[in-house]
Amino acid sequence: MKRLGAVLTMAFVARAWAHAPSPDDVVASLVAPAARVAAGVERVERDTTNPRLLLVRVGPGWFALPRDARAEMAAEWHESWRRAVPQGVIAILDARTDRAVVRYGRGGVVMAVRDGG
Repeated sequence: MKRLGAVLTMAFVARAWAHAPSPDDVVASLVAPAARVAAGVERVERDTTNPRLLLVRVGPGWFALPRDARAEMAAEWHESWRRAVPQGVIAILDARTDRAVVRYGRGGVVMAVRDGG
């Protein structure tokens, strides 16, 4: 029985890895009403001069979340964008000031999450 569970788990993981979302899928997931409310996302767009760059502008709802939750979301968004756009880069910005609110390090590791202000 354990062996069957392991085989089914591996099949599920392989299927998930086989599907890479399109850039439009990632953008759509971030502008969906649920994400806008839950994560405080105000606007999402690909940079017109550099389509590898995804700009995510966040508002008060983002800053109301605990810092750990924001860091986790930022890491997930980066991972999704990199699956959709090889060598893709994401910038999470304060919608009011256009200042970066997440600093990514090497490999997309979230190094710092800034509070609003």
